[in-house]
Amino acid sequence: MPNSFSTIQLDFDDRVASITLNRPERLNAIDSTMIAEMRDVLRALEDDDGVRAIVLAGAGRAFSAGFDLKESAEKNYTTAAEWKAVLRKDFDFIMSFWHCRKPIVAAVHGHCLAGALEMAAACDITIADDTAIFAEPEVKFGSAIVSLILPWIIGPKLAKGLLLTGDDITAQRAYDYGLVNEVVATGEHLARAMKVARAIASAAPASVQLTKSYVNRSVDYSGFSAALEAALDGAIIAESAQGPERAEFNRIRKEEGLKAAIEWRNGRR
Repeated sequence: MPNSFSTIQLDFDDRVASITLNRPERLNAIDSTMIAEMRDVLRALEDDDGVRAIVLAGAGRAFSAGFDLKESAEKNYTTAAEWKAVLRKDFDFIMSFWHCRKPIVAAVHGHCLAGALEMAAACDITIADDTAIFAEPEVKFGSAIVSLILPWIIGPKLAKGLLLTGDDITAQRAYDYGLVNEVVATGEHLARAMKVARAIASAAPASVQLTKSYVNRSVDYSGFSAALEAALDGAIIAESAQGPERAEFNRIRKEEGLKAAIEWRNGRR
């Protein structure tokens, strides 16, 4: 495992590893480099017997704004094969937190949007401070959901309310929905997440990992993995369907930015 990374920061505190998303100038947007670095780090931490729990946090003023739309716009994916490759990579990134043998505690502050919300939902425990804002705004800019994990965490009715409107919710509302485990005062999210992770790390590691595995397996018996894979297939179809409006939206997004593209779409309604 490399000693340094360009998009994440890795620290150790006894038996707890801390991963910090470290692109604060881009609100920790998830790009292809971050995906590759996170994959390598999680694999290494899984194999490190000295690590018993992991904390995931974001640098700067947000947890993460989700997948980097600027990167995807610049690459200008158009075919189903291209979208299948990129969405599979994004999907596997999200689900790597779910499947990691070591428990992961997400420490969320500021914006936690789109793919970042899915990432936090895929973690085992989520602590949010009272500045946290959660949203799945993909419908507002015509994108599909990469990992449709939300209905399995908060139920289909509440999930539809978020997914079909793209509206944001506060940390307290996210707690009420069951999306986060605990809300703490501003700036206390990381300390609280570390305390929870240390408690996990003090328990018997074999028992902890077995418990996580069987909780996940119990969800899978209900069709979790099959449902997410089916939704991914639908996302690939949706993203590769280039009608005239979608093509114009993507052109404006690439040339003028996402805000201009959304304003153009809103002006057509």
